[in-house]
Amino acid sequence: MTRKQANRTILLELYNLIEKYPSLRFGQILVDCDIIQEEEVLLEGERQTVLIGIDPFYEESEDTLNRMMNSKIISKEYN
Repeated sequence: MTRKQANRTILLELYNLIEKYPSLRFGQILVDCDIIQEEEVLLEGERQTVLIGIDPFYEESEDTLNRMMNSKIISKEYN
């Protein structure tokens, strides 16, 4: 798959999520489809979830697409 194809597929999947879940904010959609990832860490002795920013400049679009398609919100759409 070319970068262009992967980019278009990412955009199409985001469009589909916006149509299916119109009440979600864009940032929520990015987290729910794992473009922006969450990680559990210990902060001051307590387990907390934090967001990890992924720099898309260095990540191949196909890698982003693969992670996105395996996310809970999208993979349940196809199962």
